[in-house]
Amino acid sequence: MLEVIIITEPSINNLVLFPKTEQFYEEEITRFLQHEQYNDALQLLTFLLRFPNADQQKTDQWEALLHWLQTMHPETLFPATSVMEEEQEEEEELLRQYIQEKTTDDSAYIEKTLNMLREGSLEQQVAALEQLAFVELSEVSQAVKRWITEKGRHPHVQFKALQTLKKMGEQGFIELPKNGGLVLVEIEETPLIPEDFPMQIRDMIRRVGEISETEQPDFVYFASQTWHEFLSYAYGTSIYSDLLRMEEGAVDVWASALHVTLQEKLFGMANREELLDAYGIVDSMKLQWKRAHLTLQTFMNQMNPNPS
Repeated sequence: MLEVIIITEPSINNLVLFPKTEQFYEEEITRFLQHEQYNDALQLLTFLLRFPNADQQKTDQWEALLHWLQTMHPETLFPATSVMEEEQEEEEELLRQYIQEKTTDDSAYIEKTLNMLREGSLEQQVAALEQLAFVELSEVSQAVKRWITEKGRHPHVQFKALQTLKKMGEQGFIELPKNGGLVLVEIEETPLIPEDFPMQIRDMIRRVGEISETEQPDFVYFASQTWHEFLSYAYGTSIYSDLLRMEEGAVDVWASALHVTLQEKLFGMANREELLDAYGIVDSMKLQWKRAHLTLQTFMNQMNPNPS
């Protein structure tokens, strides 16, 4: 999917941005802007502008877009966590009120939204689930249960459906087809936000940030995005159970495996020995590391297969 290659050492100054990678990043920027994720767009633009060998015309466009974001959305320069949380709560309350009004005014609204869940694209399914989460009708939650259990779904939308059921107040165990097998999960245990995951799972990103902050401070942004996608993929499976039972040192194992796997995907290669040394991975941890690396490679290949 991505084609960036390291020329000498894993430093941003030695990277070449290839056309397919550039196209992928620009599509991400467009998606962020369409969904008003301005802070994400700003971070990605900042990252792209650090490539010294990028086409000058593209660099000018990115700088102009960055300037526009900073001018029109100055809040992106000073993201305040408390303010963002308050805004998110307000948005959820507004959405709840909107859904309640729609269900009152339009008797077919719920069925239309359920049809979007059943027949829509991945993005439409996510949008439908976000709306259905605020419908307080048992027949709707039962419809979501039937939809999520009838066949395997994309891990992201499947995890979103579990979050929706939790918001609806559903409880108990539910069996789902996932990754070629069946998994049993407890609805009320589903994390709604990243902070709901256990500390050892969240520590992965903290470790990646510590290791990458000097050479590649923006790298942790991509690591965080990838890790949360991986958690959706792993949730409910034996992989996730193993993460919950991690012993001392396993955080470094998984964090370094994530770091190497993502660098290989983004940059075409990674200096494994240097990274393993930075994370303190000794010989006795190498087998566990290889298993984690293979698991992450399998996830990335399944979610983002390389074009033939």
